[in-house]
Amino acid sequence: MAGSVVSVAPRLAVRVVVTNRGDRLAAPLELTGELLGERREAHLAQGVPPDGEGVVLLDFDPALARPGLHALTLLLEHPVEGPADGAGNPPMASQRAWLLIALGANPGPAVRMAADTLDLDVKGDLAVRLESADGAGHHVRVRALTARGLRAEGGGVEVTVPAKGTSPAALPLVRAGAPRGSRHAVLLVAETLDGSVARTAVLAVPVEVAADPSLVPRLRAPLLTLGLVLLAVALGFEARRAFLRSPGSR
Repeated sequence: MAGSVVSVAPRLAVRVVVTNRGDRLAAPLELTGELLGERREAHLAQGVPPDGEGVVLLDFDPALARPGLHALTLLLEHPVEGPADGAGNPPMASQRAWLLIALGANPGPAVRMAADTLDLDVKGDLAVRLESADGAGHHVRVRALTARGLRAEGGGVEVTVPAKGTSPAALPLVRAGAPRGSRHAVLLVAETLDGSVARTAVLAVPVEVAADPSLVPRLRAPLLTLGLVLLAVALGFEARRAFLRSPGSR
């Protein structure tokens, strides 16, 4: 994923280049971009071939934007092979991406973020740690952006990050159709709320959806039977060894 600002007036136009690093055609490709509180959609009917590129142009209203560093967040989706759902819709590949856009100034992110992989069953909190990137305190808003199959609840949380040390944040996530045992990437976006210059940080965090718990009860009986058989075999070998060692067996 790459991009560049084509113009800033009267509209902010961003050229987005999508690269297909897979081995199959991604078509048709739907792209949704969010920047400065606005959402824009683009459609590549012919899609993007393997090792190929597709280009779209997204435009936004920059009138109320603070100068500084902003995140253009993207959602890319296209159909893949597989059985259709009950409504006849094909399975979809869905993933998040982002570009950092500097408007007039590029002060860099104000904070650094870290988060561990979340093991998600039905609902869970993504635990995030934030620390200052420049030795100054900041007030930021942190939110999670998900692809299809997961859902972030709420509009994010506000966090006061001290000049030294870390601040925690918890972002609730819900499984919303993601297959059991699948892996997803969730975007964390931290935007400063104080100051006249925008400073934004983005981090991709893996989320593991728990495997189907019904597999365990189904396997319990066969595993128990196998364990008893192995135990019987082991006892049989031990009894034979004891018999062969006894004086009467010679």
